[in-house]
Amino acid sequence: MPTKSHSLTFIDEFGEINQAHFVTNEYHSLMELLLDKYMQDWGDCKGRAWCGTCHIKINSDCSLGKMEMDEEHTLSNILDTDQTSRLACQIPVNSNLNGITFSVLKDDAI
Repeated sequence: MPTKSHSLTFIDEFGEINQAHFVTNEYHSLMELLLDKYMQDWGDCKGRAWCGTCHIKINSDCSLGKMEMDEEHTLSNILDTDQTSRLACQIPVNSNLNGITFSVLKDDAI
């Protein structure tokens, strides 16, 4: 059975709109997918939800699952967060990301 490809849209820190294509479980997290294919030097804590450098804001209605306590704690220490804020390192690469739109924020590490 062929693997189904998905896509998402992200607005980078320069305001440019980008498409990303992926396969479910191709990467452990959204941060890893973007780091490998589109960005450099992102995610200082390497996916541990400690630094907040992979802070994104979700721009579309979607279900990404419940936020864990580590992610909530890190987001509480970052300026300019709201109910759409997430850490890309804590979002698994699965079919829930298909069609999602989000913004990558400027590095506001804590």
